[in-house]
Amino acid sequence: MNELVPGGNLPLPGGSVSVRVTGPFDVSALVTDDSGKVRGDADFVFYNQPSAPGARLHGDTLTLDPLRLRPGATRVTVVVSPADPGTPLGRLPSPTLQVTGPGGHPIARFAPPRPRQETVLLLAEIYRRGGGWKLRALGQGYADGLAGLARDFGVDVIED
Repeated sequence: MNELVPGGNLPLPGGSVSVRVTGPFDVSALVTDDSGKVRGDADFVFYNQPSAPGARLHGDTLTLDPLRLRPGATRVTVVVSPADPGTPLGRLPSPTLQVTGPGGHPIARFAPPRPRQETVLLLAEIYRRGGGWKLRALGQGYADGLAGLARDFGVDVIED
């Protein structure tokens, strides 16, 4: 298994991969094209909308089949936020990403530096490079909450 650092990347095997983050976190994913924007709200996978073509969220695990993503999709950004929205990530244990391939074979692990004031963490992205797919560790904090992040990726967010 590969231990990744921020910015580190590696090629993924063919087939489905599972991305898991245990702990008091909500896992989300944004399916985008080369522009970095979603095509529509259906490209935002989270607890209230747990699936999109090629992506399925079940609890703390996101399962991706890159070949089944919607046409034009070239990237899936994996995001974590506190399960309790009022809690800053800095008050929680540091999230750890575990990636497994077909048959549950361990591929990679990524433990980013502990966030401070951020409310959302861009943890990793799975992206197309040539004819294959790769995983890149990000670990980039985001202070504008999940709604702000979704807006920046092109999701229409209606505030209550």
